[in-house]
Amino acid sequence: MPMIEVPDNNTFDVAMRRFKRACEKAGILTKLRQIEYYEKPTSKRKRKKAAAVKRYTKKIQKEKEILARERTHY
Repeated sequence: MPMIEVPDNNTFDVAMRRFKRACEKAGILTKLRQIEYYEKPTSKRKRKKAAAVKRYTKKIQKEKEILARERTHY
């Protein structure tokens, strides 16, 4: 659990914002969403494989765009 120190001159809103940011950096909410429901191991593998394919296609597309831009400059 992230801890924040709140000086006497800070308001509750500022402290709450700092706490939310600390929780976000620690990855608490994403972890809670992941373990909220049971996910079968096959579903996990399938989801991770799909994410890897998506990252790969995005990388290839970006490289193609860069290559196309370089060709037009010559």
